[in-house]
Formats: sequence, C-alpha cells, structure tokens
Amino acid sequence: METIDYISLYWFIIKLMTYFTIIVLFISGVDDFFIDIYYWVIRLFNRLIGKSRYPDITIEELLTHPEKPLALMVPAWKEADVIEKMLINTLKTFKYSKLHIFVGTYPNDPETQKKVDKVAKVYRNVHKVVNRTAGGTTKADCLNNIIDYIFEYENRTGIYFNCITYHDAEDIVHPLELKLANYVISSEGNDLMQIPVVPLTANPINFNGTHYQDEFVETGFKDMLVRESISGFIPSSGVATSFSRRAIATLSRLNNGLVFNTKSLTEDYDIGYRLLKENLKLKFVTYPIKVRRYNRRGEEVEVEEYIVSKGYFPTKFIQAFRQKSRWMVGIIFQGYRDIGWPKGLGLKYILYRDRKAIFTHIANLFAYIMFINFIFLSLSYILNDTAWHFPEFIPKDSSLWLFLYFNFLFLSSRFFHRFYFVNRFYGLSSAILSIPRLVWGNIVNLSALIRAFSQYKRAEKRDKEVKWDKTDHEFPDNIEIAKVA
Repeated sequence: METIDYISLYWFIIKLMTYFTIIVLFISGVDDFFIDIYYWVIRLFNRLIGKSRYPDITIEELLTHPEKPLALMVPAWKEADVIEKMLINTLKTFKYSKLHIFVGTYPNDPETQKKVDKVAKVYRNVHKVVNRTAGGTTKADCLNNIIDYIFEYENRTGIYFNCITYHDAEDIVHPLELKLANYVISSEGNDLMQIPVVPLTANPINFNGTHYQDEFVETGFKDMLVRESISGFIPSSGVATSFSRRAIATLSRLNNGLVFNTKSLTEDYDIGYRLLKENLKLKFVTYPIKVRRYNRRGEEVEVEEYIVSKGYFPTKFIQAFRQKSRWMVGIIFQGYRDIGWPKGLGLKYILYRDRKAIFTHIANLFAYIMFINFIFLSLSYILNDTAWHFPEFIPKDSSLWLFLYFNFLFLSSRFFHRFYFVNRFYGLSSAILSIPRLVWGNIVNLSALIRAFSQYKRAEKRDKEVKWDKTDHEFPDNIEIAKVA
C-alpha cells in the first residue's frame, strides 16, 4: 500500500468512529435527558401534593417507634485493619438498643478474628461467625454463612430478628439508619429498604476517589428515584440494605436454600430483581432530618442532612478500575446472562440503562480520539500552511450537525445535574471539579469495561465463574469519624 492509501484508510476509520460516536451518544443522551426531566416532574408533583419525603413521619415519631430485634451482618475477609474501628464506631453511633451484630470471618484469617474477638469480649451483642470454607470466597458465600448462624442463634436464644441489615467493614453508619429500617420494614410492610451511599474522600483533588462521590450522589438522589417510579426495581447497593424475613425466606426458596447468589459478583444487584419478580415491596428511602452543626465560623446552625451510609472508596486507579470491573461483570454480563430481558417495558428500559455502558464507554473513547485528532490537525494547519488538508471533518450540509446540536444540549444537562447534586452534598469547589472529573470517570469506566469483558469471556471459555476480586478498605480515625458520621 502507498502512503496515500494508509492516509485514506486512517480517514475512513475516523469517519466510521465519528458516525458511531455521534449516534450512540445521541441515543444515550436522549435516555439521560429523559431521566433528568422525569426527576424534576416527580419532584414537582410530590411537592404539589405535599409528599415531600418517605416515610411521612416526624423524627420524633421515628425515634419513639417501638424497636424490634434487628440483626446486622458484616462480612470480613482480610479486614483486620478496619473491622475493630468499624464495629466500635457502629456500636457507639447506632441509636438502637435491640441490635445484634454478626461478623463473618474466615478460618485462614486469624488477624481479623482476633480483632472481632476483642470487640466481642466487651460487647455481648457482637458475634463472630467463622466461614465453613477458607477465604477468600465471594461476599455472597460469607453472607450465607452468617445467615445460617443467625438462624441457629435464634433457635438457641429464642430471639427472633424481624429485620436483617448488612454493611461492609469500612462503612460509617448513620445513627438513625436502623430506626428507619425498623419502621420501613416492620411497620410499613416493605421487604427491602435501601438508603443512599455517599462516598468520602480525604483528598478532594484525587480524581480516582472523588469521581465516585460525583456518580453516587447523582445516582442516589436522582436516578434511583426515577428508577423506582418507572420499574420498581431497586438493586441493593451491597451495603445499608435491610430485609424483611419474608424477603430472606423468598430468596432462600428461589436459590435452593442459599439466600445470596454465589455465582454472581454483584449478588446485591441480583437480589433486587429476584424480589421484584416475586412481587415483594422494595423501597429506596431518602429521608431528610434537621440536625444542629457548627459552621466554619464556629456558630451552631440547623442544617438538613439525609440518613445515608458513608465510606471511603479506592483512591488509586488500579483499585478503582478493578472494583468497577467487578461491578460491570455482575451487572452487565452476568446480569444479561441470568436475567435477560424480562417482561415489562419499564423494567426492560431500566435494564437497558444498566447495560448500555458497553456501547457508551466505547463511544466516549472514540470521542476523545476524535478530539485529539481534531486538535492535532488544527495545530498542523496553523503551523504549516502547506500541510496536507483532509476533507472537512463533518461537512456543513451533513445531517450529523443536527445530532451534534442535540448532543451539546444533552451534555449541558449532564454538566448541570452533576454540578447541582455535587454542590448540594459536597460544596461549590467540589462541584466545579466534578466537571473535569467526568472525563476521568469515563477513563476509569472504560478501563473497567475492557477488563470486565476480558474476565467474563475467559471464565466463559473455562466454564467457570469470574473470580471474586476483593477491594482493600480503609476506615477513618476517631477525629474524622466525628466530622462525617
């Protein structure tokens, strides 16, 4: 091939990438824009009818509502660095007298066991559970062992847990979370309650960690509300999820005696669909309360906060993309394999949104390549008037311009909503940084997608499941806890 042939091939590939990217981002943009509009419509509607929050009770009523025994499960594989601090903070933070904590450990992890034993000697409502098999296994396997131990404990003591909740070893719990779970599950007759998860970061300019907070607050306080309204499908977040006993029994019946699906890397996602399919009641709860806080001037003021679960997320690129690749294996690939496209237009739409990343992340990559290509060519034309001039990138009479105008509108909506929700929960400086973090988040997500696809295909060829990939955790010291809990 001559040089001109390579140049022509290069330009042809760029043109194909251009069409693919513009069309895919347009379709995805329409979808996201619909979610944005839907959110503001239901928010306005709820305000007009006076339905500003769920459950519709005062904080005083929530605090005085009769408590029923509640079990908290905490899976802990190689968590010696954080489990003791997490348990002590939880015990000191939760305003719930009828709480029992069951910590799942492993026979080949004596360091974590020692930390749990140390806490259990002081607090009689903390119970160590040793997994039947050596670690590390999946989180689902550990939770199944804890559930079995809870059943044995009930038979032995006569204490019956009306609600069962789970958290991870790095979670910073809200003092009223169990009060809320006790009411929503026990009194309202719901079978699953999920509250928002709000990431914390020690370094605001570490994009690996802070891009999580941007994604989670927008998803938790906008997308999940729309998702619940359209389909009723509320996936567990893997933490801060509470179950009724009917939900536990249903999951066990559907999975041959195992409550949590050990074949899925995102057993939390799998749970929501299985319960929805059985017509059980799932609720995503964003419950605001008024609290007294000190501002930067040292003045005590009343502010609004939500009952949420907080925790630190990975701050290194390799940790972030490995964690997200695990989520993508479970949600996109295993989700499609195990769930498919069930009946119901709303549910199909929500599942499409969960899986469209396989196209949109690639389109984002192509967009970056085209942008770099455009900058390079523009600079070459400026520096050298005699340089080879390619045809117009997008001809003036091309119909692609219409799609580009809409894509700009959709991108503006993305920037606005990301800025709005990050500013609402993290402040103005973080909201400003959330715009460039969108780009970095796309890079992390694309890397995770490539790894997830590779992992899933290799496992499929070997007729095995993708191996569980543990994320290292951290927990703040006591001074930091006072600031964030």
